[in-house]
Amino acid sequence: MTITPGFTLCFLLNGDDVLMLHRRFPPNQGLWNGVGGHIEPGETAPEAVIREVAEETGYRIESADFVGLMTWDGFEIPPGAIVMFTVQVPHREFVTNHEGDLAWKPREWACTAPEVVDNIHIFLPMILAGEGPLHFHFSYRNGKRVRDVIEPIPVDFDLDRPFQVELGLLEEERGGFLLSFDKDRLQLDRVEDFLVRGSYWANDRSREVIETSIQNSVCLGIYREGLQVAFARLVTDRSTFAWLCDVYVDDAQRGHSLGKWLVEAACRYTDQMGISLTLLATRDAHGLYATYGHFRPLDVPEKWMRRDLPKKD
Repeated sequence: MTITPGFTLCFLLNGDDVLMLHRRFPPNQGLWNGVGGHIEPGETAPEAVIREVAEETGYRIESADFVGLMTWDGFEIPPGAIVMFTVQVPHREFVTNHEGDLAWKPREWACTAPEVVDNIHIFLPMILAGEGPLHFHFSYRNGKRVRDVIEPIPVDFDLDRPFQVELGLLEEERGGFLLSFDKDRLQLDRVEDFLVRGSYWANDRSREVIETSIQNSVCLGIYREGLQVAFARLVTDRSTFAWLCDVYVDDAQRGHSLGKWLVEAACRYTDQMGISLTLLATRDAHGLYATYGHFRPLDVPEKWMRRDLPKKD
């Protein structure tokens, strides 16, 4: 399967030190990492890393060295891919950013310290030694890294292929909030907290079920300063039918019309895809869905039937 990265990660080098970012938000919140971020639609990874380095550090670089490709599964965000780079910079003066605190750290510390994202201990020593570029894949279970695979870069990987999101997977900003259909942005720990500890309909779901449901759905997230604050999911064949479900807004962020925004965005998506029927079930939010999504009761409810998973003896 062709790997389509959605992120960049860059390690800025000066002498024997590496510029590291102490992350303020998920993923890897509270740990040290390199700098980088999303590849925007239409950008190549080399173009994206130049922009991200400028935005997060203030350094104006002209290019960076491609040093590897990272993929993962079972992590706190859904499976994805990151293009990794290094770049030598001529001075140690950086600017601050809202993502976290920057600091120059010794290379040995970056490769071994427990305060650093643990997979960096695997790939950064090899990168700094000039090995590669290589493809690093990491598998996680219950928050722990359980498997590392190091192999050549896939032959069909194209570093200069512009990134394109799927049809309808749009992003928009309102008053400091970002709404995105990009599942790479989802923070699974937050989604699990919303559904298992915050909702009345999904409080018995396992983490595994939540991850599988996300992989097989169209998902919406809303973010504020890098932290996910709302979630919704569309179960759909992307052509004739959709079920809007798991709509949840963090209690601390209510009053900002985020639920209305989720409903409007989900309905725009189904309209764009030409989906003729969208259903939902709600205990007490009928007015929200009627007003902002034009949902109405079933015309002939007696035609509908249901089947539940048989109970085990």
